Amino acid sequence: MSLTTLAVAQHAVAPAPALHPPVGDPKITPRHLARQALIYVRQSSPTQVQRHPESARRQYALAERAQRLGWPAEQVTIIDEDQGKSGAGSAATHERDGFAQLVSAVGLGDVGLLLALEVSRFARNSAEWYRLLELAALAGVLIGDEAAIYDPRAFNDRLLLGLHGTISEVELHCIQARLQGARRSKAQRGELPLGLPVGLVRGCEGAIELDPDQEVQGALRTVFEQFEALGSANAVLRFFCEHGLRLPRRSGRGAEAGHLRWAKPSYQAIHQVLVNPIYAGAYAYGQRGAAQEMPAGLGRRGPRHRFALDELEVLIRDHHPGYVSWEQYLANRALLRDNSRQFTPSRGAPRAGQAVLQGIVFCGRCGCRMKPQYSACSPSYRCASRHQHYGEPVCQSLTIDHVDQALSATFLAVVQPAEIEALLALSAELDREQAQIERQWELRLERARYEAERAGRQYDLCEPENRLVARELETRWNAKLRLVTELEEEYQREQRRGLTPLTEAEHAVLRALVTDLPTLWSAPATTAEERKRLLRCLVREVILDRGAGANGAGGVTTLRIGWKSGAWTELRVRRPSTADYARTPRAVLERIRASAARLPDERIAEQLNADGVPTRQGLQWTALRVERLRRYHQIPTGCPTMPTVLPGAGQPRGDGLVSVGVAAARLGVAPSALSHWRKWGFLHAEQRGPGAPLWVRLTPEDIARLDGTLAGQGHGRWRLQEARRVLAVTQEQLWDKARQGEVIAYRARVADHWEWRVSSADADTPVTAGDRARLM
Repeated sequence: MSLTTLAVAQHAVAPAPALHPPVGDPKITPRHLARQALIYVRQSSPTQVQRHPESARRQYALAERAQRLGWPAEQVTIIDEDQGKSGAGSAATHERDGFAQLVSAVGLGDVGLLLALEVSRFARNSAEWYRLLELAALAGVLIGDEAAIYDPRAFNDRLLLGLHGTISEVELHCIQARLQGARRSKAQRGELPLGLPVGLVRGCEGAIELDPDQEVQGALRTVFEQFEALGSANAVLRFFCEHGLRLPRRSGRGAEAGHLRWAKPSYQAIHQVLVNPIYAGAYAYGQRGAAQEMPAGLGRRGPRHRFALDELEVLIRDHHPGYVSWEQYLANRALLRDNSRQFTPSRGAPRAGQAVLQGIVFCGRCGCRMKPQYSACSPSYRCASRHQHYGEPVCQSLTIDHVDQALSATFLAVVQPAEIEALLALSAELDREQAQIERQWELRLERARYEAERAGRQYDLCEPENRLVARELETRWNAKLRLVTELEEEYQREQRRGLTPLTEAEHAVLRALVTDLPTLWSAPATTAEERKRLLRCLVREVILDRGAGANGAGGVTTLRIGWKSGAWTELRVRRPSTADYARTPRAVLERIRASAARLPDERIAEQLNADGVPTRQGLQWTALRVERLRRYHQIPTGCPTMPTVLPGAGQPRGDGLVSVGVAAARLGVAPSALSHWRKWGFLHAEQRGPGAPLWVRLTPEDIARLDGTLAGQGHGRWRLQEARRVLAVTQEQLWDKARQGEVIAYRARVADHWEWRVSSADADTPVTAGDRARLM
């Protein structure tokens, strides 16, 4: 906070002509002259400071008046920190630090005279003004303006000062009333210019028109059409992001005021487009403001908020062209309000959870809304409102599966007669959506190409010798050309993803899906959100009642379905018990039963996990879990872990493997040799875990390869040392090749001993003795 002295003021402004002769005032005493004289300078707005400098000159010239009244120049201080700040409210509200400094100096007794051009400069509200008068009277401070000097201790002067303050406040009120009255009058006729959002512009005569830019119009129409189809602002946002579409923005302030730019879509931008009545062709005045107007001087105003449509000061329908009808706009607002669950109870927007009754299911006992509770074991609809609010026991809880299955079957039975109409509507919707996206991309590319051509024309108009300008224009041109290339590549990717028109085969698949609505309903590509939106088209609410019985016990669940038409349907569905949910589904049991004859337990577990089938507890399958389940349900296995359980000695398992003892007997070797052959990759064998029995795959080809038959026919080109030399590999690398099937090993009888010979898998032809001699 700076204080400007008289010397600074004299240097800053030229002296104004004196309004009064340099004579003293009888109210001024030596006690006043011994203190400071404060000159308070203030104008109400930055615009006044910029456009009305003469008022500032007159206020700064009051320093000379204080000097003529007898104050030395070094005791005259100018306070001008409040230039451009309003005096209508409290000093704290408008951050008038200069006024706060003035009040502090008066309270400390450091001031003998307060001077202002008029008393309205100090404050334009009675609260601040009378507090200053009280302090000045207590401290014996004189108050003066351009015409006279007043003593707040004198009754007549205090009366005049009070009238001056009241008149200044009344004057401000009258000015504001006239201005606001004229503003409201013009707004009631729909002629008051308001800020226009992107997509609307003013014509030559001031009328509101649609933006002539077709890309801007297309983007906004896409927002409204997709919201009508998808029913959620978040779903519209995902649609824009998935197809690479953008939203237009127009800056209202700053250096880029009025400039159109394209930005990444956001939820806030989409929501503002949907709730703004100006897009429905309505003139709306007073959409935002304080909830309750507070008189000036009583503190800060309350927070601003958006008023409801019935609370607007002015609302004129069909005032100008819009993007949607008024009826559709009201329907959009109602849907947004219904989707939101932040402040008022509502069903909320369809979400990704598996519960199809999310938001529309109610408790048949207490009437409260039931909420889905997801868990790995048993997701359920749970009524816990009274438990949360009052600490009462949970009213009831019902598993989601049996409720949703019964409701889905009823819903599909109801919509069967409308399948043909659904086919036509879905096909037309897909074609319209693709055409809409295609059009937006064409307009986006057209704009980018125009900007590139414009940058090229600017470069051509530049003199080649003026390289300072030419280099910058060339850089801009190249940037625009790169942008066109990137957009064309992105457009091609989007076309490959789904912008190409539907083929006849795709139309046939579409017809088959729509005519078989149950298949479409349960298809993996159909999301939970889509199922919920379909259901809400016909179902208003569902009331559940589990009836009597202990928790976890089986029984009958009553469903009362309230349709949009006003009709009600009652269903009684068997409710599974906790024991039922602990049982493995019959389909999984049949699958394990069918696989157990030909696959070991670990392979069955791998297949179930690969297909995404969990255990009843939501866990991954393991060999031990499969084995326990088989034993519990007395399912025999054709692929046991222990060879002693085989019904016949020497018989292969269901997967064709034999025990290591049987394989060793057939090949005439010790069982330990087979473990080494498996390690080298010369023999395929499986072992469930460390220490478990070894099972060997021994086909007729394997027997011929390992008993010397194929080696006697010329198979096997190199001995192991020769193979390492020819293939330029180490012993470990040779074994890796054998395990990967790149080389094939043969066991050959040579004189009185056996040796290994290998050949490359892609050149495994018999070799004669002469050829083998040449290779050596």
